[in-house]
Amino acid sequence: MRSSYKIIKGDSINKEGTHDIVTVFKKQPPPKRKNNVDSPEGNYDSLIQTMLKGAAEEREKILSKASVEAEEIKKKAYDAASKKGYEDGRKRGQEKGFKSAYDEGYVKNIEKAKIEGEDIRKKADAVLKAAVEEKNRYLTEKEEEIKKFVINTVENILKEEIKNKDSLNQMVFNALSQVKNSKTFIIKSREKYCCEFKKQVDLWREQLPFKGDIFIIPDESLEEGSVVIERDNGKIVLSVDIAVKKLRKIFEGVN
Repeated sequence: MRSSYKIIKGDSINKEGTHDIVTVFKKQPPPKRKNNVDSPEGNYDSLIQTMLKGAAEEREKILSKASVEAEEIKKKAYDAASKKGYEDGRKRGQEKGFKSAYDEGYVKNIEKAKIEGEDIRKKADAVLKAAVEEKNRYLTEKEEEIKKFVINTVENILKEEIKNKDSLNQMVFNALSQVKNSKTFIIKSREKYCCEFKKQVDLWREQLPFKGDIFIIPDESLEEGSVVIERDNGKIVLSVDIAVKKLRKIFEGVN
C-alpha cells in the first residue's frame, strides 16, 4: 500500500553550640530558555556545604584561641611560681623555696590549664556536631519546600521550552514508536506544531515499522504544548501538565 499523509485544516527549604538557620524562598519568574540550566539540588548542596564550612572555621578559631590562652596561663603560672620561689627562698633557702612554689603554683596551674583546654576543645567539637545536626533538621523541615521548588522549576522550564514550534517532535516520535498494530494515526495539535510534524512525517516513516496513514490536523482548541494522537484502538494525550503531574507523583513517593 502506498504511504501517504494528509493535512486537514480546521478549528476544533539558641543554645550554646547551635545556630539558627532561616531560609527564605523567593518566587522567581519563569527562567529564560538557555542551553545550560542550573540544578536546584546543586543550590541546596552549596547551602549545606557553606553551613558545614562555617562551623569548621568557627571550631578552628576556638581551638586557636584556647591554645593562646593556655600559653598565657602557663607563662603567668611560671612567673608567679618563680617570684614566689624567690621570695620564699630568701626565708627558707632558695632551692627549697623555689621547688615548693613550683609545685604549688606552676604544676597546679598547668593542670588547670589542661582541664580548661580539654573543655574548650569539647565545646569546639560540639559546635561542629551541632552544625551537622542542624543541617539534618533543616533538610527534614524544608523537604516539602525543596520538592515544590524542584517541581516548579522543571515546570517553568518545560513551559518555556514548548514555546518553540519544534519542541514536540521528539515527544510525538517516542509515542508513535511505542504503538503496535495500528493502521492509522491522527495527530492533533496547534497549527505551529503541526507544520513541524508535517516536515517530520517522511523521517518517521523511515524510522518506524509503520506502513499506514498519518493524518495531521491543526486544532487551536488544544492547550499550548498539548498533542492528541488517535489510533485504531484508542488515543494518546501528551502535554506539559500531564508530565508535571507524573513528576509530582514521583516526588510523593520519595522519602
